Order: sequence, then structure tokens, then C-alpha cells
Amino acid sequence: MEIAVLLIAIAVDAIGEYPEVIHPVVWVGKVIEFYDVRRKRRSPLIEFIEGLLLFIFVSILFLIPILFLLDLTRNYILAYAIVQVFFLKSSFSIGSLIRHVKRCEVDDLNELRKNVSMIVSRDVSKLDRPHLYSAAIESGAENIVDSIVSPLFYFLILGVPGAFFYRIVNTFDAMVGYRNERYEYFGKFAARMDDIMNFIPARITGLLLLLFSPRRVWERLKRYRRLKINGMYTIASISGILDVTLEKIGYYRIEGRYECGKEHVAKTIKYIVMVSIIWISFILVVMFLYGLPWWC
Repeated sequence: MEIAVLLIAIAVDAIGEYPEVIHPVVWVGKVIEFYDVRRKRRSPLIEFIEGLLLFIFVSILFLIPILFLLDLTRNYILAYAIVQVFFLKSSFSIGSLIRHVKRCEVDDLNELRKNVSMIVSRDVSKLDRPHLYSAAIESGAENIVDSIVSPLFYFLILGVPGAFFYRIVNTFDAMVGYRNERYEYFGKFAARMDDIMNFIPARITGLLLLLFSPRRVWERLKRYRRLKINGMYTIASISGILDVTLEKIGYYRIEGRYECGKEHVAKTIKYIVMVSIIWISFILVVMFLYGLPWWC
């Protein structure tokens, strides 16, 4: 049953994303935004508590109905499968990630800048061509964890509720998990939760990427292990595989032999696909041999 659910969810993902009006993750974002735009600036402690309470509220608001629907349909195979597929698919996004990165595989500088601005939070207005391609590659590499490996990891160990809870955490981090004046304390809990939940999946992804160029990837991972970010594992690894310099100005610079070009964006997409195939195949084998844990 769970194998069929995963395969159908992957097939749905290949077709495209749900319309925004029924996409549960879009509604998670709307609830976060509704509160965020109305809140007033307060002391650091109060802002931290606000962020924590909002996180708890949103988690309960969405997880309780999911658990209720799963329990309600558990004895009706078709309905149970539909509920699982619907929420599992909303927790991961392979096709959308590939499509967004592929839009950055262009020569026109203005179009490139516009497309890159849609997938990164940094200011791209003054970035040159290599740095724009670098941003696209970094985003693609980092989102192997956020959009693919992590949600399916939590599906494997915690079922559909676990996968969707991860997506709530990741959505919070994407919206408020910034180190700036507005979000330093309000988004701190969400940012730390995202770090914790990505800790194991980020390292799994690094190991998967290690398969494609063991020597260069291992060298990058050793050299840049001082970068205390989960994304380092995938960003440094993809830099090693492609042998390119990846840089977020003012934050980090991972040295490679070549500057980033359009061809490296295309290769990044290829590795996103290959990692997805390997990871999904591994999960399917584990599920075939052992199934999901009894508590799922």
C-alpha cells in the first residue's frame, strides 16, 4: 500500500503542482503571512515566544485534520490512499525544482536575473553572469535536501504526517528564518527546527552526491567543513562534482577550477534527477523489505 502511495505521489508530482487554492502548503504560508504582516515589533524574548507559539498553532492547525482524515479513511483503501497521496505529494517537489532551475539555463542576462530572483532570497540586481548561474546551482543543490531527500526521509520513518510536518517546518524557515532585524528572534525557533530536521538528510544527500565524483567531493567537504550550515553538504558537493566556484557574496566562497556557466546549470539538473532516482529507489527497497514503522 505505502509503495503504491509513494509511486502515485511521484507520478502526480511529474504532472505538476496542485492549484494554489487547494495546495495545503500554500495555505500554511498564508497563515504564517497573515500573522506576520500584522504583528508589532517587541522585545527579543517576546518575539521568540511569538514565533514559537505561531509554529505550534500552525502545526496543530494542519496536522490534526490530516491525522483525523487518515484515521477516518483507514478502513477504506481507496479513500485512505487518496488522502495519503494528496498530502504526501504536497510535502515534496521534484518536478517543480527541476523546472525552476531549468528556467535559469538561459543566455539572456535580464531573463536570467529575473528567473534566478524567483528561487533565491539574495539581491540579484547587481550580480554578474557567473554569480547568477552560481545562485541557481546553489539553490538547486540545497533544495535536493529541502524538496526531495528530507520530506521522503520523514515519510519513511514517520509516514505522511511526518513528511507534512517537515514541510511546515521548512515553509516557516523559508518565510521567517532569516538573520535580520525583523526575523532574528521571531524566526529563530523555526530556523533551528529546520536545521535539526535537515541534519541527517543533508548528510545523506552529501553521501549520495559523493557517488558521482568521490575524490573532488570529499576534498570539498573536508575543506569547507567549517561552514556550519546544512546546505554546505550539498553546495560543496555539487561544487566538487562540477569543479566550479560557488559564491554567495559576503557569506561563503567555495573554490573550483571553472566559473559557473549555463552548461553547469544543465548538469546540476542531471544530478538532481539522478539523486532523486537513487534515493527513491532506496526508500522503495526499504519499504518493500520492512514496510513503514508500525506507528505510521
